[in-house]
Amino acid sequence: MQRLTVQFQEYLHRINANPAQHVTGEVLPGLEREENTERPDAENQPDGNAAPTPPGRLRIKINWQALGLDRQDQTIRENQSSDSIVKLLVELIGVFGESLKQQLTELPVVRYPLSRRPAVDFVNASTGQQFSSIPLPETDLHFCPQSDNREKVKRLSKLVSRLTLPDGRDFPERSIEFSIDADPLAPALLA
Repeated sequence: MQRLTVQFQEYLHRINANPAQHVTGEVLPGLEREENTERPDAENQPDGNAAPTPPGRLRIKINWQALGLDRQDQTIRENQSSDSIVKLLVELIGVFGESLKQQLTELPVVRYPLSRRPAVDFVNASTGQQFSSIPLPETDLHFCPQSDNREKVKRLSKLVSRLTLPDGRDFPERSIEFSIDADPLAPALLA
């Protein structure tokens, strides 16, 4: 059973992707899904019924010198992808201050911008249920980690391409890079 878990959960997600859809494939008027249809990140689901995030861990590489700082390059790779993102956000706000904090409340970090009102701002438009959120230490902001690892990499890369430094310059290309490390245990689970 363990070897089939990932494939089975992906199958269930596929067939249940749109509860408003009839067997004929037609979508009932007024019941269309919200635009964001990526799978939720299993690590952030309290009920444990979410589809799994892709194997591996999020790796974030920061080239501080490219960002104009005399600091050693830094790699962030926590056990949970959401923890890696929170660590990155806290680090960036700590270094670049209010200017960056403001940008992160206006631009989507993953799915949503950072929020001071997660119960209001992090709500699934289709179901009306609140997505999970994580408070950022030493700030009054919350982060919504709701997406799988592939989406996190894609959306975080897009975020960095839109950020500006306090002096108004764009974040240099490749100053922060995102990837997913292969999980060394994944092949053993599927073997």
